[in-house]
Amino acid sequence: MLARIGSLHAAPVYGVDALRRIETAAALDLPPHSLMQRAGAAVARLTQAVFPHARRIVVLAGAGNNGGDGLVAAALLQRAGRDVSILACGGDTLNDWASRLPTDAAWAWTQAQAAQVRCAVADQGDLPTADLYLDALLGIGLRGGVRAQTIHLIHSLNARHDAAVLSVDLPSGIDAQTGVAQEACVRANTTLSLLGLKPGLCTGPAAHLCGDLWLDDLDVHPAAEGSLPAPDATWLGADLIRPLLPDLARAAHKGKRGDVRVIGGATGMAGAALLAARAAAHLGAGRVFVGLLDAHAPTVDQQAPELMLRSAAALLDASGDRACLLIGPGAGIDDPARACLARTLASSNPLVLDADALNLLAMPDPSLDLQGLLRQRRAITVLTPHPLEAARLLGATVQAVESDRLRAARDLAARFACWIVLKGRGTIIASPQRDVWINATGNGLLATAGSGDVLAGSAAALIAATGQASSVLAAVWLHGQAADQYAAQRGPCGLTAAQLPRWMAASWADLAAAPESRTRSSPNPIGDGQTPPPKTLRVDAQTDFC
Repeated sequence: MLARIGSLHAAPVYGVDALRRIETAAALDLPPHSLMQRAGAAVARLTQAVFPHARRIVVLAGAGNNGGDGLVAAALLQRAGRDVSILACGGDTLNDWASRLPTDAAWAWTQAQAAQVRCAVADQGDLPTADLYLDALLGIGLRGGVRAQTIHLIHSLNARHDAAVLSVDLPSGIDAQTGVAQEACVRANTTLSLLGLKPGLCTGPAAHLCGDLWLDDLDVHPAAEGSLPAPDATWLGADLIRPLLPDLARAAHKGKRGDVRVIGGATGMAGAALLAARAAAHLGAGRVFVGLLDAHAPTVDQQAPELMLRSAAALLDASGDRACLLIGPGAGIDDPARACLARTLASSNPLVLDADALNLLAMPDPSLDLQGLLRQRRAITVLTPHPLEAARLLGATVQAVESDRLRAARDLAARFACWIVLKGRGTIIASPQRDVWINATGNGLLATAGSGDVLAGSAAALIAATGQASSVLAAVWLHGQAADQYAAQRGPCGLTAAQLPRWMAASWADLAAAPESRTRSSPNPIGDGQTPPPKTLRVDAQTDFC
């Protein structure tokens, strides 16, 4: 069944090794060529529904099973009345290309011939004119470099702006596991992932090239087979977020809704701490205290007078069960900031570490083992690094982190025994048990100063309210959803960090008002350290593709 992958519903995400095991197991129980027949039919069905006015279709077919999927689709679309032609890539002649096809793809080639689909070998000339190109050049088996012939074809395809591109399984040239692009990568309008959703379509430097993302599981259901692999990650949808948000009790008072204590804001950087604190207040914290490290800082926030400004020492000395500490926004990396960080690490309260707190952790200090203190903590701890901060903590490069974001997040979670929020395209959340979620929301509007401070403050507020580390998933989802809502209503510019909390609160209200909103007795489906059961949005391809 076809499924449109968006931000509303969770879905399992499978790595390449897991998908191969699933495919092998399924093929043993099915007649020959069944999976390729189902894959090609899914491509044809999606083409008919999403691109109903595309009369001329060119299928770019590689010499592997990905090309075979495209050949089956070509035959079906030809029989449905479309004007279809095949451009074969991966051989000097048509016979040479056909001789390279694996068994299933060779069978698909006979289907295309039986349907009398025109076929030619790709050359260095221009692409044939079309309304729609089906990219079936390279699949998940891509290893090493891309051939010069394929690179030329991809560049020619990306240069066309007068036709849409539907990629079969994944945009050719992208690594299915990591989302890293090879020498050339197709820029698709739509991608249909087959059998399972792949990490490289959800996160990574080139994940955005997939365009609108669809999935067809080919009627293979690995979750029903205990011997088959578990998902590598979970696509984080709204259905998992609703139960993680705190209820608003009728008899609530501010002391029961959780306190947030923000420590940061050294000289010239008070704004970072105040942004985090304001976000915590918007996201439901009962009380928000701010300990600014600037000795000459104001004693009241004129824009948010509900915030209670104290000395950092006073916040560190304070007690209270329903409190979450946040240290780092604008804290600086001098000795006072280091001393504050050491004291927060010794606290028994839940703790969120952001910005300069992460920089301090990454800086070696023979007199104070901050990383050792972090690993010794038994309370909830969340780190929110961007790729550069993650690289510093791992002793690696940004390129190494971005080349395998899932592994980087898992490694950080295991190293420090805490929750990790690795920000970026497809923000990744990893638990201390190395369970992983990939956020379904967010866009480039979040690439603005102070956005990370807002996320940290929001996470602290929700953790303080619920006492659950898994509430960080809700903070991440709402943070991205706020940007998506703003873009849909206001366009691609104008969203500042100061505005984000209001849009996050509005997104929360939308969730609460949705028909699928949980009941007050619903259990938390994500116990800390446990991957939630995946759920895929299923769509009848004949009736609804929106």
